[in-house]
Amino acid sequence: MSNPVFQLPINLYFEDTDAMGIVYHANYIKYFERARTEWFRSAGLQHMELAALGVGFVTRKADIEWLTPLTMDDKIIATAQVSKMGNASAELEQTILRDGVIVCRAAVLMVCVDFVTKRPIAVPDAVRVMFTKGNV
Repeated sequence: MSNPVFQLPINLYFEDTDAMGIVYHANYIKYFERARTEWFRSAGLQHMELAALGVGFVTRKADIEWLTPLTMDDKIIATAQVSKMGNASAELEQTILRDGVIVCRAAVLMVCVDFVTKRPIAVPDAVRVMFTKGNV
């Protein structure tokens, strides 16, 4: 993949963990979402501004592999990178790294939809540029 990789540092807290002191599995999905949202923000794209234009993104599919557990006080990096662009979709490779080692990885299919009809629409040019070349 030659598309840009967005990286978001995240600190983990007690609230992220379960009764065994391990980060609860659903939180990894939240970290991936944070990375995608901050990626948009870093490119000057706001989800609510896109929504006002009638554009939204939904997750259609996520294939997640947990490799090593995270615990409280870990410092991680959540990444997002486009692996394949379609007319109305983008396939993302996302990872969570601790000390430069992948502890979780996901393949996520995002679909661009009309905010009202929820039907697929073409990915806006500004978003396509961000996905494939970096910030707009």
